[in-house]
Amino acid sequence: MKTLLIHVKIHQHEEDALLIIDNKIAKIGFLCDFNQDEMDEIIDCEGRRILPGFNDSHLHLIGTGAFVASIQLQDCKSVNDVLQKVKDKLHTKAKGEWIIGRGWNQDNFDETVYPTKQMLDEITVDHPILLTRCCGHIAVANSKAIELAKVTKDTKIDGGDFDLDSGLFKEMAIEAIHHAYPETTIQDLKEYIQVATKECHRYGITSVQSDDFVTLTKDYHLPLLAYLELEQEGQLQLRVNQQCQFIERKDFEQFIQEDQLQHKDKEFFRLGPIKVVGDGSLGARTAKMSKPYHDDSQTTGMTNYTQEDFDYFVKMGMDYKMGTIIHTIGDGCLDMVLSSFDKYHDENNSNRSGLVHVQITRLEQLDKIKKYHLHAYIQSCFIDYDSRIVRDRVGDVANTSYAFNTLYHSTTISNGSDSPVEPVNCFNGIECAIRRSSIGRNNIYRPEEALTLQEAIDSYTKDGAYASFEETIKGQLKEGMLADIIVLDKDPYEIEVSDLHTIQVIRTIFNGKTVYSSL
Repeated sequence: MKTLLIHVKIHQHEEDALLIIDNKIAKIGFLCDFNQDEMDEIIDCEGRRILPGFNDSHLHLIGTGAFVASIQLQDCKSVNDVLQKVKDKLHTKAKGEWIIGRGWNQDNFDETVYPTKQMLDEITVDHPILLTRCCGHIAVANSKAIELAKVTKDTKIDGGDFDLDSGLFKEMAIEAIHHAYPETTIQDLKEYIQVATKECHRYGITSVQSDDFVTLTKDYHLPLLAYLELEQEGQLQLRVNQQCQFIERKDFEQFIQEDQLQHKDKEFFRLGPIKVVGDGSLGARTAKMSKPYHDDSQTTGMTNYTQEDFDYFVKMGMDYKMGTIIHTIGDGCLDMVLSSFDKYHDENNSNRSGLVHVQITRLEQLDKIKKYHLHAYIQSCFIDYDSRIVRDRVGDVANTSYAFNTLYHSTTISNGSDSPVEPVNCFNGIECAIRRSSIGRNNIYRPEEALTLQEAIDSYTKDGAYASFEETIKGQLKEGMLADIIVLDKDPYEIEVSDLHTIQVIRTIFNGKTVYSSL
């Protein structure tokens, strides 16, 4: 199959045509260099900019699909807005069916209050309800959901907390409610993957690094089989690097005993590093800080694991040459994680272990990250919200945090959306990485830590490929690279930085074939 893209803009090239043979970029040149009669397909890009397909190096693909199917609460401006959406959904449900929603953020409400169990019980006590905050680290449940989860005042949950009066559940305690859901089937998971894939294509994402093993199921076998079946059926339309998250050590040990690493070599689905969620989120005040929160002196947040647990997973990443990546938002959690890497690391970080989010940092911590060459999985899109709250939340340590430029020049980074926490719109993240401000506002936060436009684009393309050991086969518009390509309606190199979030992807080419087009 020969496909010729004509009248294209390719960064740092004067050439205006690109030839795809089967699934690879065969040649970049001038239109006059090609015999159009030999082509199976010609795509006229009409002078538009093309980029490599985006690589979102941290999202939750199955979670994104489930989010699209749930009540979406991200636009709610008050608790009443949240409750009204629940009431609207109630009319579509048979008695006893779960009502699931996600996306509320109390900091976006006209009054900074949380939804509560009592509010949800006033709507219904016949349906279990769970509404998760945008970050995924705190949720509110009604009485029916708590009853089905069999959570009582005597229930003990390591790495989590809950309040039966308010119905608020934090961190690992949310899993107790999740485990009361009706059993998820492989077919459910496959549908969520495909729904999320379409959403990714719409935003020009052709590769993802996801962690799905414990998103909706207790048993990692189900999401693993869902991916493998989609691949075998020819229905997997993304390159997926699965970050292997396990709640307990015994789950990882079972994974190894069953020799699950044999699945590493599929064409579109590969197993990646061990993934550990170390602490919570800044917005929920569950990220583990080394000192009490500046705006709530009663808490320092929480970790989901002990120091011994972190040591175990870092060591296992080395022993099995998988690498270990750890979600760490608060600097208190980062202290513990860096202590583990103090004990278990190799000089060149050959397994490309790393830190996910790595938001709140002190200078000496940044020096250690550089020393161990830990890969930083940043989410520059978080600047949109966090720049409004970070100084109030954490005080002076905000002056050394969200250090994207420092990390870029001292180690390696890649970028991601953390969807469904944020939309899978890479141009939001690109703009925030450069402007260091909320979109549509001028609340500039630490401009010295800004990335350049090219660095920001690279963080979603070739740098993401590096994170998954695929930098030699994808992430750049070069001859011999995989033909994952996007066509844009506006040129990011020619518009104002504050307009980058308005760019639309009008065509997504995956593995040499068009999988999305708005034309």
